Amino acid sequence: MKASRLLLRAALAALLVLGPLASTSSGALAQTRGIVAIANDQPITDLDITQRVTLLDIVGDLPPGGLTKQQALQALIDDQVKIVEATRLAMLPTDSDVTDRIDKLAQGMKISRADLLAKLKAKGISEASFRRYVQASMGFNRIISAKYRQDMDATDAEVDAKIAEIKSKVGAQMSKLMNDPRMKPITVYTLMEIKLPVDGQDPMLLQSRAIEAQQVMQRLKGCGSVKAASDGIFNVKPGKTFDADAAKLPKPMRAALDKVGKGRAVGPMRGKEGIQLIALCAVRTITPPKPDFTMPTREQVKRIVVNEKYDKIEQDYLKVARDKIYVEYRDQSYAQQ
Repeated sequence: MKASRLLLRAALAALLVLGPLASTSSGALAQTRGIVAIANDQPITDLDITQRVTLLDIVGDLPPGGLTKQQALQALIDDQVKIVEATRLAMLPTDSDVTDRIDKLAQGMKISRADLLAKLKAKGISEASFRRYVQASMGFNRIISAKYRQDMDATDAEVDAKIAEIKSKVGAQMSKLMNDPRMKPITVYTLMEIKLPVDGQDPMLLQSRAIEAQQVMQRLKGCGSVKAASDGIFNVKPGKTFDADAAKLPKPMRAALDKVGKGRAVGPMRGKEGIQLIALCAVRTITPPKPDFTMPTREQVKRIVVNEKYDKIEQDYLKVARDKIYVEYRDQSYAQQ
């Protein structure tokens, strides 16, 4: 009997491909060619896989690391598993139950059900596909809650162990972070470029401007006193202050700035426009802020433990339940190893 059922399923699956070749349009043929798997005679296409990832993203149920195409396909196959199990155990939600759940999902997203459905439709996800996803999830939740409610309770010892685990992981991450070179304090110099422009390349004129630059240096008592220090000297142009990481300055430049100190300048130097000075306006140390982490409350940790137990029970149940449905992979790259 089992062999007969497999032959019948193979024949039905073949019709999905051969039918369009004989009697349908090229558009239908293209859609058939997109089938990567069949679960309980339900074809699953590459588009379905892409849309499942989009759906989970929209409703905020996408795992932090995202989903591979193989994982998204397995989620679609598991929908079939969940619906079969919920139907078998008379726990499949009604249309009204599904609608109520969608309303709650929309409320959590602070939008209306109509807006949520419109958002999904804009991404090519039909209401029927969305309702099937919600129905499968609700039905399976009912099964797990009914069969394993006591197994999901979190004991005080389990909560204590999870708190210790979280503290250990946070401590290790914080230690690693604080040893990151980017978290070390850096010394920042606030600098100002003071220009004495020179027209042409006349050596005598350049020498004259260099002497004037020295006069400015001698008078300078801070970056706010450039105007006073330049009194009687033609065309002295102070630039805007800018910050520089002291560690990245050329060593001779940093040594010279350290020697003259704050409020003074180094030079004169030949620049693009003539003669220039570099003034040290201020020195400060910047320490990156230490990351702030707040431990979850005991009640939050308890929910984490319960969720982890639920996930484990769900996966164990699915491993067994998957054997109750027929799955054929058209694209072997998606087949589970």
